[in-house]
Amino acid sequence: MLILSYVWFVDSLGYFGLSLQVGDFGLDIYLTQLIFGAVEVPARYSSIFMIQWLGRKWSQLGTLVLGGLMCIAIIFVPADLPMVVTVLAVVGKFATAASFTISYVYSAKLFPTIIRQTGMGLVGLFSRIRGIITPLVILLGEYQVALPMLIYGSFPIGAGLLCALLPETRGQTLKDTIKDLEQGPHPRSLKLAPSEKVAEALGRPSGPGLDFVSSTYF
Repeated sequence: MLILSYVWFVDSLGYFGLSLQVGDFGLDIYLTQLIFGAVEVPARYSSIFMIQWLGRKWSQLGTLVLGGLMCIAIIFVPADLPMVVTVLAVVGKFATAASFTISYVYSAKLFPTIIRQTGMGLVGLFSRIRGIITPLVILLGEYQVALPMLIYGSFPIGAGLLCALLPETRGQTLKDTIKDLEQGPHPRSLKLAPSEKVAEALGRPSGPGLDFVSSTYF
């Protein structure tokens, strides 16, 4: 929960931080904004293939680290090379947009059904908190020009490394309860539970979710 909250926080930090500084990269602001918007299309679609090929964990880790490295690299590029700065920023925007998309899929898979909506709402709350403080991060540039980009870069890298502690969920069934989550990322057994056997003997419809729903308190 703590790692996912941090991941959503820095996802939003890098994504909106780069977007709000679109006029500081040296090229025409309208052209840069157009490129920033267009790059989100391949970023969103490529995340679908990344989570299938690399898995959820490594896709999340890779996009976060890539976005952070691009922001840090911008610090060392001279101001008289606006094209290089813009290219790095576009790659960073691509990575953060893909990371944001992967976060929705990965987080929903990690939270068990019984707390999935609550968990997604809570990590979304941390994402919105970022929206409040991003303008304040930009103001830090008045004291040190490189400070905002340093924050946009270091935080995602740290979050990406923390993703290595999370389990991989590719090819795994959704977890229904906390107990299922504690048992590890193993495929769910096809053996019928006792309650399902009784239901089958009585001729009643049964399934993995029916017995769970009947015992859920709202």
